[in-house]
Amino acid sequence: MSNSDIKILVKQLQNGDMSVFDDLYYQTKDIVFYSILGILKDYSISEDIMQDTYLKALSKIHSYKPTHSFKSWIVTIAKNLAINEFNRRKRETTIDIQTDEMFLGQTESRSENQILIEQIFKVLNDTEREIVLLHVVGDLKHREIAKMLNKPLGTITWAYKNSLEKLKKELNESR
Repeated sequence: MSNSDIKILVKQLQNGDMSVFDDLYYQTKDIVFYSILGILKDYSISEDIMQDTYLKALSKIHSYKPTHSFKSWIVTIAKNLAINEFNRRKRETTIDIQTDEMFLGQTESRSENQILIEQIFKVLNDTEREIVLLHVVGDLKHREIAKMLNKPLGTITWAYKNSLEKLKKELNESR
């Protein structure tokens, strides 16, 4: 579905047609989830924050301006909520090593996507990971990512290419 199709769905939603929400959700859920997961690195908390993201987006849908990308708008909401959650958890508790071991130790029940995502988390720094996830999962163009992250287009393109090289090297070494 193109950005213009998504904008049509958003306009319908702004006009009170809740029947289009499911379509809008399915077109944006991956980019929203992986943006959150990139910050929190925890599947279940990321799912909770994803729900909060869509609730907040629905409550603020009238503030969305069609001159901007809806995906960028909702990812910004998701990232802000994820950062707030990260900071809240950081204040409340120290890092729970058992959670990391449990997350990384479930090799038998993990899907290929989860394994790939873990590789991405392990090999790439936060910025590289965000660029790859926004481009691959979120289907955003490098130009949109550059605008979203306030970085030059050349920097985004270089970081994406460099990230792919790192991932290829890691995957070849792990085989």
